[in-house]
Amino acid sequence: MLLLPLKAPWFATAAGLGLWRVLRHRQGVLAWAFGALAVAGGLGQLLATPPNLLPQVAPGFATSNLPPGQSPNLLSPFLHGLLGWNPEEGGQRAAKAVGDGFWRIPQHSPAGRRYVEFFVDRWYPLEAGKTYTQSFYIRHDGSQARFTITFFTQRGHHPVPTQMEAVAPGVWRVWASYTAQEGDRAVRAIDFFNEGGDFTYLEVGWAQLEEGPTPTAYRMGPTGLKSLGWRLWWWVGVALLGFLVLQAGLWLFQSIPPSKAAWAILLGMLAHLAYAGWQWLEAGPGARVAGLTPQPNFLGHGAVMAAGLIWVLGGKRLGGVALGLAAALLFLSGSRTAFWALLLLGGAWAWSLGRSRPWVLGLAGLLGALALWQPELLGRLSQALTLDHSAQARLQFWQVAIQALRENPLGGIGFGHFPLYFDLNPPPNPIEPSPPHAHNLALHLLAEGGLLALLGLGIWLLGVGHALLKAGARPSLTLLGIALLLNLTDFSLFSAWVYYPLLLAVAFGLQKQHSPARVGL
Repeated sequence: MLLLPLKAPWFATAAGLGLWRVLRHRQGVLAWAFGALAVAGGLGQLLATPPNLLPQVAPGFATSNLPPGQSPNLLSPFLHGLLGWNPEEGGQRAAKAVGDGFWRIPQHSPAGRRYVEFFVDRWYPLEAGKTYTQSFYIRHDGSQARFTITFFTQRGHHPVPTQMEAVAPGVWRVWASYTAQEGDRAVRAIDFFNEGGDFTYLEVGWAQLEEGPTPTAYRMGPTGLKSLGWRLWWWVGVALLGFLVLQAGLWLFQSIPPSKAAWAILLGMLAHLAYAGWQWLEAGPGARVAGLTPQPNFLGHGAVMAAGLIWVLGGKRLGGVALGLAAALLFLSGSRTAFWALLLLGGAWAWSLGRSRPWVLGLAGLLGALALWQPELLGRLSQALTLDHSAQARLQFWQVAIQALRENPLGGIGFGHFPLYFDLNPPPNPIEPSPPHAHNLALHLLAEGGLLALLGLGIWLLGVGHALLKAGARPSLTLLGIALLLNLTDFSLFSAWVYYPLLLAVAFGLQKQHSPARVGL
C-alpha cells in the first residue's frame, strides 16, 4: 500500500518480475483464466456499439464558406449539459437530442418562467491578451429570436456584440469574440443570454470555442468516445498485468518471508493513515478524505484489502493490528460499502482465533451495542443502511446500465462510455450527472462490455476460486469474497487498491502448490 501511489514504477517492477518468472520456469499459473478474461472481454469490444448521436461529418453550413481553423476546438459536440437558467429557479437541465447534431431546449421552464440564460457548465482555460471566439448554430420554431453571447470568467459576465447570420434555410450561425484580460483564467462555454423572441424552443448544435477574432470551419471537439484500440488495450492490459502481478507474487513469497511483506504493507497503511488524518484535521469533522488515493472510496476499499492481505501474510496478530488501522482509515474515508466489507473481514479474522474467538466476538458485540446507542460516533458510516441521496442515485445508475445492456446484450456500449451514455440517456430527474461508472461490478461490465465481458469475469472468478479451494487457502478465498462485496455498490475490482492486493493474496495462497519445482496450471 505504501508503494501504490508510485504506480508506474511499481507496476513496471511487478510486471517485469512476473514475466521473468514465466520465462524462467516456463509456467504461467492460471494463465487460462486470465486468457479467458482477456479474450471474452476483447471479443465483446469488437461487437460493442459506442453511444454517438452525431453525423459522421459536420454539415456543410458549418464548414463551407469559412476559412480553415488553426487552433483546436475546445468544446464537445455533445450538448446534453445545456442548461436553462432564470433567477427564480436557477439552472435546469432541459436539453434533448433531436438529431443532426442539434439539442433542443425550451424557452420556458416547466413552471412557465422564461429562461434568461442558456449555458453549458464547463470551463476552459484562457490566456490573457489572446482573443477567443464562441460560435454555434441554432434553429427555432418562431419568426424571431435574439441572443447575446457572454464570456463568463472569474471576473464575471462579459457580454459582447453578437453576430447572427443565416447559413441555411432555418439555420443561423451565432458568434462573438472576446479578448481575455488579466484575471480571466477560464471561461464557461457555451454561454448566451436570451434577449427574447416568439419561439417556444431553441435547437443548438455544432458549438466551437477557438482562438482568433472570427469563426472558422467547424472542427470536431473532444467527444469522450474511446477508440476500439484504446478499449482493447485497457481490457487486455488489465488481464495481462494482473497475470504478471500474480506470477511476481509467487516469486516474491518464495524469496522473502511473508511476514516481512506484511510488515511493509502495515507501514504503508500507517503512512496513509498519517496523511489522511492530516487531511481530515485540515478539512474539519464530517469531511471525507482520500489520503494518497484518487478519491475517498478508494481509500476505504484499499484499507480493507490491505488489512486482509496483512492477515493472509502475517497471521492473526498482525491481522488484528491491520484491522484497527483499516477501521480508522474507513472512518476518515466515509466509505459505507467498505464498512460492510470490514465487518465481514473482521468476522473471518475473529473466527480464525480459535479459543480466543468468544472473547473477541463478545468485545465486538459490545462495540456494536455502543454504536447502536451512539450512532453519531460512526460519522457517515452510521448511514450505511440509509436510502439517502447517494443510494438513490445508484438506483438510477443501475437503471441506465440495464438500458445500455438491452441495446447491445453481447458487447455493450464499449469500455469507458458509461458516463457519456448516462448523460445522453438520463433517467427522469437525474440525481447525479456524469457518474464515472455504474457503481456495481456486474452491471457496469454488462453495460460497457455486455454478456461477453461478464462471461470472461465469471470464468476468471471460477478459475481463481477453484485454485484457492484446491490449495486450501481459505483466508485468500475470503479476501476474494470481500473484493466482490466491495463491488456490489461500486466498481473498484480492477483498481490498483483492490486488484493487486487480491492477486498478492491469491499468489500467497497458491505459492506452496506452485513452487518452481512443481508444474504450473
